[in-house]
Amino acid sequence: MSLAVQNCSRGSKARQVVVLGAGVVGLTIALELARNDYRVLVLARDLPFDADSQAFASPWAGAIWCPTAARDDNGGRESRWEERAFLKLRPLIAQGIALELKGTRRFGPNEASLLGHWYKDFAPNYTHLPPSACPPGAVGVSFDTLSINAPRYIQWLAGELDKLGVIFERRRVTDITEVAHLAGRPDLVVNATGLGAKSIVGIEDQACEPVRGQTVLVSSDTKRCTMDFHDSEHPTYMIPRPGNEVVCGGTYGHGDWDTSFRPELAKDILTRCLAIDPSISSDGTLAGIRILRHNVGLRPSRKGGARLELEKRLEGPPIIHAYGFGMAGFQQSWGVAEDVLTLVEQAMSANLSTAPHIKL
Repeated sequence: MSLAVQNCSRGSKARQVVVLGAGVVGLTIALELARNDYRVLVLARDLPFDADSQAFASPWAGAIWCPTAARDDNGGRESRWEERAFLKLRPLIAQGIALELKGTRRFGPNEASLLGHWYKDFAPNYTHLPPSACPPGAVGVSFDTLSINAPRYIQWLAGELDKLGVIFERRRVTDITEVAHLAGRPDLVVNATGLGAKSIVGIEDQACEPVRGQTVLVSSDTKRCTMDFHDSEHPTYMIPRPGNEVVCGGTYGHGDWDTSFRPELAKDILTRCLAIDPSISSDGTLAGIRILRHNVGLRPSRKGGARLELEKRLEGPPIIHAYGFGMAGFQQSWGVAEDVLTLVEQAMSANLSTAPHIKL
């Protein structure tokens, strides 16, 4: 598919929104807005078909739905985002875009990391694991979940946007004031630039930080999904995804900007994953694992949590900031997009002079 710059006029759509960033969060926001009759222009340095680019995280994600926040964290917004995304993504199983899995989570030594089991009421077949199914001193649960082939999914999102006439333009934005001039005076801007929010002039959010992830993508038809965090020093996960592929991980390098491949770490990851599920190897050894590629990406995290906020500017259009979702971008994206739509509608209809900042 060719994503090209076109004339932005689309019939009766009177309000134009520019979305900065074409990762999974930016694309999902753009789709939610386009489906609600907004004209949307996506400006991004990296576009959905740049599958080998390490400059944004989305092509490298494990993209498993596995809750990361307790029900009352940050006012409950993150668990709400995750619940909404789960409900929106499940229909994609029938289309082959998502893969239904039996998920297993194991933590230790207490249940705090299981987040109060808030998702037991809608994640199908939610059960507590017996001690015999957990490492010594650990606790765990199993439930039906889903995964997505991350690079294919963001390309699918781009295809849906293309059908709605959304325009993509490859553009590196270094100063937030550029947008009004580049896009022909948009009514509103959505800043979904991830780690880019740290260095864009006019944003310069120093709370943004990378969380380095390294994984190994292997060929396997296993459907066993395991998230094993009982050893906090060596977190291990195996995420089957559409296409008979399994993402083996992983690492969480807070503040680590290094995107180079570390071979000793890859060997350690595969050793741990092989111990969990020997079926990923043809002969039960490391040599029998068919490696498809090594992945290194920077999760766009933010100290203090994600920023979702409507900001009135003294000059130029209002800006909605939507970034800092770390490893939860895929599984929170649809809930975030719905909240962004709410903020857009507030910005279009309300006088912001008395409320320059509105947070969700």
